[in-house]
Amino acid sequence: MTEALHILKVALDVPLDRVFDYKTDNPNTQMGQYVAVPFGARKMIGVVVGIANTSSIESKKLKSIIRLDPEVIFDEQSFKLFQFCSQYYHYPLGQTILSAVPSRLKKLNTKAMVKKYLYRLTPKAIELGVDALPLRQTILKRIVMAMIDANVLDEASLRSITSAWKKSIETLDKMGWIEKEELTLDDRVYTQATIPSLNSDQQEAFDEISKTDKKFAAWLLYGITGSGKTEVYIRLIEEALKKEHAQVLVLVPEINLTPQLESRFRSRFEKYTLVTLHSHLTDNERLTHWRLAKEGAAQIIIGTRLSVFTPMPHLSLIIIDEEHDASFKQQEGLRYHARDVAIFRAKSENIPIVMGTATPSLETWFNATKTKDAKKFGFLKLTSRAVEDSKLPDIKCIDISKSTVTKGFSPYLIEAIRDRLNKKEQSLIFINRRGFAPVLLCASCQWTGRCHRCSSRLVVHLNQKRLRCHHCGHDEKMPLQCPSCGNTDLYPTGLGTQRIEETLKEFFPDARILRVDRDSTKTKEALNDLFVKMKNREIDILIGTQMLSKGHDFPHLSLVGVLDTDQALYSPDFRASERLFSQLMQVSGRAGRAKIKGEVYIQTAFPNHPIFEALKTHDYEHFANELLKERELAELTPFAFLVLLKGEAHQLTNVMQFLNEAMEKARSLSNQVTVYHPVRPIMERLKGMERAQLVLQATSRGALQKLLDDWVPYLRENKLGQKVKWVVDVDPLEF
Repeated sequence: MTEALHILKVALDVPLDRVFDYKTDNPNTQMGQYVAVPFGARKMIGVVVGIANTSSIESKKLKSIIRLDPEVIFDEQSFKLFQFCSQYYHYPLGQTILSAVPSRLKKLNTKAMVKKYLYRLTPKAIELGVDALPLRQTILKRIVMAMIDANVLDEASLRSITSAWKKSIETLDKMGWIEKEELTLDDRVYTQATIPSLNSDQQEAFDEISKTDKKFAAWLLYGITGSGKTEVYIRLIEEALKKEHAQVLVLVPEINLTPQLESRFRSRFEKYTLVTLHSHLTDNERLTHWRLAKEGAAQIIIGTRLSVFTPMPHLSLIIIDEEHDASFKQQEGLRYHARDVAIFRAKSENIPIVMGTATPSLETWFNATKTKDAKKFGFLKLTSRAVEDSKLPDIKCIDISKSTVTKGFSPYLIEAIRDRLNKKEQSLIFINRRGFAPVLLCASCQWTGRCHRCSSRLVVHLNQKRLRCHHCGHDEKMPLQCPSCGNTDLYPTGLGTQRIEETLKEFFPDARILRVDRDSTKTKEALNDLFVKMKNREIDILIGTQMLSKGHDFPHLSLVGVLDTDQALYSPDFRASERLFSQLMQVSGRAGRAKIKGEVYIQTAFPNHPIFEALKTHDYEHFANELLKERELAELTPFAFLVLLKGEAHQLTNVMQFLNEAMEKARSLSNQVTVYHPVRPIMERLKGMERAQLVLQATSRGALQKLLDDWVPYLRENKLGQKVKWVVDVDPLEF
């Protein structure tokens, strides 16, 4: 053993499940600080996760740190969270930590947050007036006169008066003529909200949850669409913020849900600092918002899944909106589920957590209603819509096996849209799945364009006359003749948002139609513009996919038409029925949220399917309980726990050999875990890589984790594993 004064345990962004020892002569180093260190021939950024006096490495072999950043990026509570995620999801600690902090922070000596201010005259200055200033101080006089006219000036306004505005402001400040206030992060003006009264269900939910404001409790707030879950959130936040320095974290599944929620929250929490954290922010914006949360200066944080790791010294409440949404599960790198991490964090910090949704995930539903020993979650229901006289929409199934369908539309749906146009009401046309898009087909030999790197078809983009793979990004010109038989009769088949838009324009040439997809709503401004146009009735027909199915409130929308729902009925994924029901229930909830009557038309060849029967009566509870019976018989989640090992390589033989060896090793480690044979996934080839996977299944989470503790290190050391890109996915959602 080598004695040393300051040995730093440093976690690095490398796929090695260990920390590294470095020495420093700085006695003030703290856990959570960033460091630059030598790593082989490279210089890497790491984070200090421990400090010791000794190291198992010889003193002469110990390397010194290169640089130390003074900012501490996480506290002890955050470190516990990182450790839990690293251990539970079997992901290296360094990569866990460094994937959870803003990318801008990974550059050492990041500039401290620059505060911006608004400036106004003091009562003294107003009383003395501009004439009290020296005659030769013309710049000061111009600034004071501008402040008299505008009441307040920001830095941009001052800069337009003089480039030397900072010196002038310093002079006026020394004279006692100005006062400043910090400029808020959002300078938009929000209309003062009307505060609605709580109905009996909402009041009961608020009262019950409020009783647990000083200890851990997990609550499922189950409410039909439009039942006022957001108002309950707001009241709970108001209650939480009555405590000194309190902070609240609100998690949303996708960025497109943030603008409306942010606007509503800002109108009700004007005196509090509210920040958002999501991928549409610039690196500097994200870092600024993150620091405000870390320093306790922001009281309300609204963010997507990565926000669950944000350091918050005074966290008092966590709210998860649309808890069922699969977007809370990360599909790359650290494959965590933000809902589960949030529950661990709430328990660790001894605070309540509220999960709201109209269609709970079966795991959450089970934990709130079916746990045999004692319910893990509290269970609260909102059974009526919050707006008085607002009713749930009528859901009708159109049997397309008995109806003529023209370019994706039945005559019943076309007539329903026409009726809404005549009434000056809005319609939403929903394409059921994200990947449902047109492909190019040869009428002669049935050739379809396929990606040469993936086992998928190329999607037609008519406007650009291109064929594009939505999996790997491969792009090519649309051929003029069939590459297989030479026939020139090529046409797109299948429904995409562009084709739906063209069809609707043919049927309704005077209607104002807007097609919404991820490309057209990449920015926050584009999303805000959509909501404003819908609110102001500047849109008659809205076309979209999954991103429009949840959370949005369009008061003048009275019709939802759902095209082609049947694809999910054929899916081999055991969660397909759950997802389809949830998605259709959510999109149905967009209709008739105000006092106008809502209707939903679902086009299907199977109108009597149990999913559609349950939808017609809005009976999630019956449907969920029936699914739970099926899952229990099959020993599937939530009655069992799953792990997925995925592998890919240029040669399929390498993948299969690696997975077979992994299967044999897993079977030798435990007789409490079922290890299935390797199989090819639906997408057998992706980005030029051959893919396969195997599943581990156990009724005991502990037994499964114990196996993983021994199995994952074996996988890392396996020589074949070095030829295969592999990943372990704990609690997988996608297969």
